[in-house]
Amino acid sequence: MKISDMLEFIAVGFKADRFKTLMSSLGIIIGVMAIVVMLSVGEGLYSGVSSQFSTLNLDVIRVIPGTFNFGGGQPSFRTPQEPAKFNDKDTKAIENVVGVTNVAPETSANVVVHFRDKNASAGITGVEPKKENDLKGKVGLGRFLTDSDYKSIIIGSSVSQSLFRMMITPGNKIRLYYQDRYMDFTVVGVLKEQQQTSFGGPGSSQNNQMYVTHKAMKELMGRENYYYGSFQVTVDDPAEIDNIIARIKSVLLRYHKNEAYDATTARDMLSSLMSILSMIKYALAGIGAISLVVGGIGIANVMMLTVKERIREIGVMKALGATTRDIRMQYLLEAGVLGVVSSVIGIVMGVVISLAIGTLAGLPSAITPQSILLGILFGVLTTTVAGVYPANKAAQLDPIEALRAE
Repeated sequence: MKISDMLEFIAVGFKADRFKTLMSSLGIIIGVMAIVVMLSVGEGLYSGVSSQFSTLNLDVIRVIPGTFNFGGGQPSFRTPQEPAKFNDKDTKAIENVVGVTNVAPETSANVVVHFRDKNASAGITGVEPKKENDLKGKVGLGRFLTDSDYKSIIIGSSVSQSLFRMMITPGNKIRLYYQDRYMDFTVVGVLKEQQQTSFGGPGSSQNNQMYVTHKAMKELMGRENYYYGSFQVTVDDPAEIDNIIARIKSVLLRYHKNEAYDATTARDMLSSLMSILSMIKYALAGIGAISLVVGGIGIANVMMLTVKERIREIGVMKALGATTRDIRMQYLLEAGVLGVVSSVIGIVMGVVISLAIGTLAGLPSAITPQSILLGILFGVLTTTVAGVYPANKAAQLDPIEALRAE
């Protein structure tokens, strides 16, 4: 038999019993759709994390009090140590480390902003202006802080435009409340709008941050002993960053023997996140593949019933000269065609659902050629494998016994 004759015969069979065809292909449609959706959501999360980290300087070392362990490492069963308390002595020690070009101490807190009889929450960070080279280039309106500024403040674009009904511009005065203390500041600059990032916790967006000098931060917090919350360390050669981190930890050990501190980079966080998201992505695809296996079993059952229903038809075909190979090829081709059609329908539905998830649910999704090809491959392979046993069963029927069947 010619392939064209087989395909025509298959098309006639599908039209003759459309409900059975639909029910047998439904499992494959759902399975392929699940694979496309799962891979698209996983790839979207993967791409979203990469794009958010692309706005960060991956080679800046962040030195923090306490321990930082993201996505790896063995849990510690030792008695927890007190977080280190950083001061100017630590700043100078890190500055003397070979390979370090700049050390920017920072201290952050959450405050209430009062402007024109309205209150709102925002984050504030105490900085040393001459060492904040990155922030200086982000000023959109006004100017940046100077070391001599005391009650001057730089605000993010969201604080300027979104927190209150009226826009806050350079020259406006605002009042900040921290616990039971407050201070009045004059806005001297507004930062440009930055790309939104979800890392660092709620309220950590740079657009919702404000910056003052450490002198002003110390008075606002009202603490007798003022400590730095972290150091942003810039290095001369990113290739040496691991060695520099080891030197920083070694230097700090002199002053913080019984205290906890850590040094890490955004690159470490990105590496850990990417490995976790890769596992999630393929785990989601595996869940979709389970649906395909179930669909394949359903197709095998339906095709076995089809063989029983068409015993007489198979006998007639053999009597007219169809060989065992022709019968086997006919049933395998029928399973393959069913798999291709079901896979295409499943892919279309998967693409539509992925786009809907991205638009309505706010979850990132990215439809890639790889996910589409994987869906088709799994769909066609599943149906073809499921059709092997029924095809062999049909091919082995005795033509005389088949013709005698009712």
